[in-house]
Amino acid sequence: MVGITWTDRAKLSLKKHLIYSETYFGPKAANKLAKLTQKKVDQLQKYPLTGFPEPILSNRKENFRSCVIQKPIKMVYHFVEESDTLYIDNFWDMRRNPDALKGYI
Repeated sequence: MVGITWTDRAKLSLKKHLIYSETYFGPKAANKLAKLTQKKVDQLQKYPLTGFPEPILSNRKENFRSCVIQKPIKMVYHFVEESDTLYIDNFWDMRRNPDALKGYI
């Protein structure tokens, strides 16, 4: 299994999504989002390349990938094989302009 490293931006964006979810949809919805996120992280720890390549970030040196946690939220990450580490970079609301993601990674 690979190591998982969360960036500060990822921690903050997930926290914002959880707060939004709890505020507008209730604690059960926020809890469900948290559980789905943990389930996806556990899956990626075993199979780090299962996410889809992120086309908006294809010009970066890191090979960014993403996976949907729960519509409309996706997790953006990259995997460094040399160190066997998966970096969780951000959580993104897919309703936003995709080009804006470039500025958040």
